[in-house]
Amino acid sequence: MNSLKLKINNLHAGYIKDSNIINGLDLDIFSNEIVALVGQNGSGKSTLAKAIINLVPYRNGEIFYKNKDLVKKNIPVYKMAELRIGAFMQEGLTFTNLTVEENLKFAGRNLDKKTLNEYFIKHKELFDLLQNNKNLEKNASLLSGGEKHQLALIMILLQEPKFLILDEPSAGLSPINRGNMFKLIETIQKELKLSILLIEQNVTEAHKIAHRMALLKLGKIDKIKETKKINDLEQFFLN
Repeated sequence: MNSLKLKINNLHAGYIKDSNIINGLDLDIFSNEIVALVGQNGSGKSTLAKAIINLVPYRNGEIFYKNKDLVKKNIPVYKMAELRIGAFMQEGLTFTNLTVEENLKFAGRNLDKKTLNEYFIKHKELFDLLQNNKNLEKNASLLSGGEKHQLALIMILLQEPKFLILDEPSAGLSPINRGNMFKLIETIQKELKLSILLIEQNVTEAHKIAHRMALLKLGKIDKIKETKKINDLEQFFLN
């Protein structure tokens, strides 16, 4: 059985004091698995993602990662990479005034040139963006939606995370690019042996690649189930 990677106990969090969006949430995520977090708009999915990396104030509860309580220690968001936690927030973060290569060099600024080049060679087959050297010269503002998402994801992976939060990675993409993104997530999870919390509105596609699916309602996990045991997604939401 895989070991426990992240444990959340009775978490309360919200943007405004005395008005929590996450209300007593419990969730365990194990090593080398994808947990798809689904639920209606406003249920608190993105708030949970931000709370884990301390972008939303904690009110109460515990978040254990590598035997550290992130709540108690109040670890700032810029220290998450040191813990090997990476986060792709909605739309991804890239610097549109820089070229693709400059974006990647910035993300890998703590790596020497040899290590950075080895990373590109090692993962070239994973990312279409890296397979054409001319793409490196492109300004990031000229990339397609799918390419921008790829770039944002590569920038995160350069920090070599072992736990990855993906908040709506398929948002705003064309049907073809959405399909490619889900295939990419499944591939990198297997090849890099990551634990992934996948927050998605595209429930059908998330169900295909996740090991477990968790339904969030009113700031709490309403149910969590192995995807292979979910034969009817509509019933999963209703029952």
